[in-house]
Amino acid sequence: MKADKRYNFITFLEVEISSFTGGGYKVRYDFERKLISWNDGYMWNNNFMKSLTPEKLEIITKNLSSTGMIEWMEAYNKGDLAKVGVPTANPSSWRICVKFEDGSNLVSSHTKNFPKDWTKLKDIIESTTEMCFRLR
Repeated sequence: MKADKRYNFITFLEVEISSFTGGGYKVRYDFERKLISWNDGYMWNNNFMKSLTPEKLEIITKNLSSTGMIEWMEAYNKGDLAKVGVPTANPSSWRICVKFEDGSNLVSSHTKNFPKDWTKLKDIIESTTEMCFRLR
């Protein structure tokens, strides 16, 4: 299956960012159940679960493939950091888990190196959760 087609078959997406102190955020998109859940590692009372509205789903389906997320996840897993990543002095980390219709998973993570196109994914997350997805 070509990478650009795989975006159409995502059933679950989890994106997490965390600092070396343990604080951070995790957002989960369950496309089968049409739910968004948010976990705030800084303020436990800021956690929520809400409906994935048709408008928010459209934001994701229109824009997710333009992030190149699947492609850079695979590049990180192969060790091609120089091709898709940018080293950071801050010891923060990210982790992404994608589940597809066929039951397969793609998981990738890294510390002190973020994808060049991270902002595109961050913008999608912020517009669909209405929360800031940036470490404090």
